[in-house]
Amino acid sequence: MYYFAYGSNLNLEHMRRLCGWNFTVIGPAFLKNYELGPDIRGYANVRPSQDKQVYGVLYDINQQSLDALDDFEGYPEVFMRPELEVTDENGKTYRAWAYIEPAHQFGGNFIKEDYLRRVIIGAKENHLPEEWVTFLESFQRP
Repeated sequence: MYYFAYGSNLNLEHMRRLCGWNFTVIGPAFLKNYELGPDIRGYANVRPSQDKQVYGVLYDINQQSLDALDDFEGYPEVFMRPELEVTDENGKTYRAWAYIEPAHQFGGNFIKEDYLRRVIIGAKENHLPEEWVTFLESFQRP
């Protein structure tokens, strides 16, 4: 099964703490018609948005990893886990799980510094596009 990460789970060290070695990195991918922004708690969240896209990492995971991610993300109380279509850098599409908060949680004023640091490290180590890394860095507070 596939999992699309756009937040702190981009960070490979963080994923290993959660899932051990029970996942394989497929590589960079993107989610069409969604946008990324802060939630009201200070974390990254996505919501539908025409003509935008969110970059992240596609993982191949097993049930043990999915269970660990569900616990970490607070599924189903905090996050929903829809299966969405994501596209890898070669244009191949996958059906992948993604954690998304309800729409009323979107629209915070900032992303927490330590969380954002993990996201940026993960984006760089997984070779997400340079313009995406720059976009993520734009959430850093001066």
